[in-house]
Amino acid sequence: MGKRTVQVALLAVTMVAAGWFGATKLGADQAMAETTGAVQAASIQNAVTVGAEGSIKVDPDVAYLSFGVDARGKTAQEAQQASATKFAAVEKTLYDTYKIDKKDVQTTNFGVQPEYNYTEKEGQVLKGYLATHSVRVAYRDLAGIGKLLDAVSAAGANRVDGVQFGTEKQDQYELEALKKAMTNAGAKASVLATSASRTLGPVINIVQGNAANVPIVTATFDQAKAAESAAGFSSSVQSGQIEISASVTVQYQLK
Repeated sequence: MGKRTVQVALLAVTMVAAGWFGATKLGADQAMAETTGAVQAASIQNAVTVGAEGSIKVDPDVAYLSFGVDARGKTAQEAQQASATKFAAVEKTLYDTYKIDKKDVQTTNFGVQPEYNYTEKEGQVLKGYLATHSVRVAYRDLAGIGKLLDAVSAAGANRVDGVQFGTEKQDQYELEALKKAMTNAGAKASVLATSASRTLGPVINIVQGNAANVPIVTATFDQAKAAESAAGFSSSVQSGQIEISASVTVQYQLK
């Protein structure tokens, strides 16, 4: 047998061996995948997955007051200056009278825009400008909310958009809600397991859902409240309670 013939024969043997080993590896991978799939299927068949929520109601410890100053003028500058003058008096009430920290006062809207009248004869006619300065104030003296609203109204705030109650202990309350959610999940899974004549095993997997804080929002006010205050009455605001909820999805092993 010549040298070239030997080389061709060796090459053929190598190719056959490579094909055999490749087929062997492919078969092994396929067998492994089938085994893994079977294990996963068995795991699913021997597990129960439930979703549950937990919630707690707590007293709010902070209120967010939204109010502002609207001022009009024939020109944009005139409207803005009138707004600035009124708002300076509101700021004095907030910072000097009520000692509110400046970090608790945030401007939420500031702008000047034209206002128009429309008639069939002349169409759209400029009538002046409206300057708006709105703020959101975090206030922790919940019993004094009504008096503060009356005070800023008397100082020049002619639009009170509402009050929203919340808590600054969100993380603490969320943990309590999660504990309740897990307890509820265990109760649901236990009922399902018993109904299926099975025994509930350990937890396999937990997925936490988003925690929700359901705030209480009061109705809006108007400047007439300031008149009531001047007559000896103050605005009455009830804080009520807020609800904090959390959800979980839990998978348990079944025995």
